[in-house]
Amino acid sequence: MKKAIHIAIIILFLIAMCTTEQIISQTFLRDTKSKVDELFEISSSSEIINTEEISNKTDELEEFWRKRESILCTFINHREIEEIGVEISKLKSALREDEKHVFLESIMLIQFYLRSYQHVLGINFQSIF
Repeated sequence: MKKAIHIAIIILFLIAMCTTEQIISQTFLRDTKSKVDELFEISSSSEIINTEEISNKTDELEEFWRKRESILCTFINHREIEEIGVEISKLKSALREDEKHVFLESIMLIQFYLRSYQHVLGINFQSIF
């Protein structure tokens, strides 16, 4: 009986940890996606992307991502997450060169990666067990 209680506690602990991991990952990806969507809206409606507002939003996105990337890397394969960081770097480069099409392509790729990760990280019994 005592052994069964210990096993049940361990299983409940593992379920709680996996669920917490899923919630943290989903929250972070959702917040990142909202920042990227906002940047897309601003940049797609602007003729010139090399503006102070777009530059500030891009810097804000980069800072937000850099601060939280290491946390997400503990839950997701680092190589997959690295793709978003690379695209954010491309955003900065396209912004300096005022290449709107490259800037928007990078934003769309980031949106695609975020949607893909959100889909993969959805809470389900397979991810818990």
